[in-house]
Amino acid sequence: MATQGGAATDAPTVTLGLLGDPGLPNELSDNLAEQLPDLLEHETDGRARWRVETASQQLTLDEHGRLPSVEIGQHAMAEHRWDLVILVTELPRRAGTQPIVSDYGLATGVGLVSLPALGAMGLRRQARKVIVHQVAEHLIDKPLGDGGDGHGQGPRAHRALGPGAPVQHIDSTDEGIDTHLALTGTRGRLRLLAGMVRANRPWRLVPSLSPAIAGAAAGAAFGVFYSNIWQLADAFSGWRLTLVNVLAVLAMIAWLIIDNSLWERPSGRQLREEAALYNAATTLTISIGVLCMYSLLFVVTLISALVVIPPDYLTSTLKHPSGFSEFAIVAWLSASMGTIAGALGSGLASEDAVRQAAYSKREQERRQSLRAQDQGAP
Repeated sequence: MATQGGAATDAPTVTLGLLGDPGLPNELSDNLAEQLPDLLEHETDGRARWRVETASQQLTLDEHGRLPSVEIGQHAMAEHRWDLVILVTELPRRAGTQPIVSDYGLATGVGLVSLPALGAMGLRRQARKVIVHQVAEHLIDKPLGDGGDGHGQGPRAHRALGPGAPVQHIDSTDEGIDTHLALTGTRGRLRLLAGMVRANRPWRLVPSLSPAIAGAAAGAAFGVFYSNIWQLADAFSGWRLTLVNVLAVLAMIAWLIIDNSLWERPSGRQLREEAALYNAATTLTISIGVLCMYSLLFVVTLISALVVIPPDYLTSTLKHPSGFSEFAIVAWLSASMGTIAGALGSGLASEDAVRQAAYSKREQERRQSLRAQDQGAP
């Protein structure tokens, strides 16, 4: 458990706990614990001196696939003797159709920050702003016994993420939670979508697809070693090469999503908008992963072509002077052919391996909960 304290004053000491999921949320909490005491003392005008502690715990979903934040938070407060607690999770949160950045309960002293709602960029800075806003304007009333109404100095929601941020406070219907800080409008949903994709870490997809990579490499090698492919690539116009490239990438994306059952179908208990959001995050995650694989394949194929194909032989085969651009065109078509072969090879990859690569741990847990409910439904 990490502990950080602010400067000593005559004000009462308030202990804030940051309870993070293992992985990025816990790492982020440990980092913020070093900065928060002084920031909180400044933002609360010296009304308290602050002690910030962190702990890591798997924030388990209930049987309905929801996160019982108040129950988890109160248990952690009792266990660690904290005055306040903020849960930090990679799980996306929603109130109806609105994505949630954070929520808090004044009476319980429990708050929560959902990292995906902070977007894909500047995660540490955004999380620090939200936590300081949450504590300084809302939760501080509980340990100081001020009897506030849970709205601090007023509904200044935009202070949480900065001017122009698409956020607003909305009342909560959840027991123990007073208010949510929600994202609004299209910009808010795009911010959540970007954060969900970041949480899935799409760059991890490439190492998990060894059968697809093997198939792609074999297909690309065919293009490098056979002169008919060189002539075909040379005859293709730029738009035709681009079309083959796009179709190859789309084929692999579609195959991975369909073959591994990554597409969610909304049911009576699940809003269509929510399913659309998760499907968009899945598609973007897979797309980025496939593009990373294609880029790597192109570079390797280009290097192989430069090493394997003698320039004079390429010139005699194409019947015109050949330079780097001709090698690049051969590698381009070969990589596209390899990607199509890789799409077929991806069917040999373990479905569990693809899911683990495509989703964060929290998203895997959510989907497992939904599958369990579907199997248990009459």
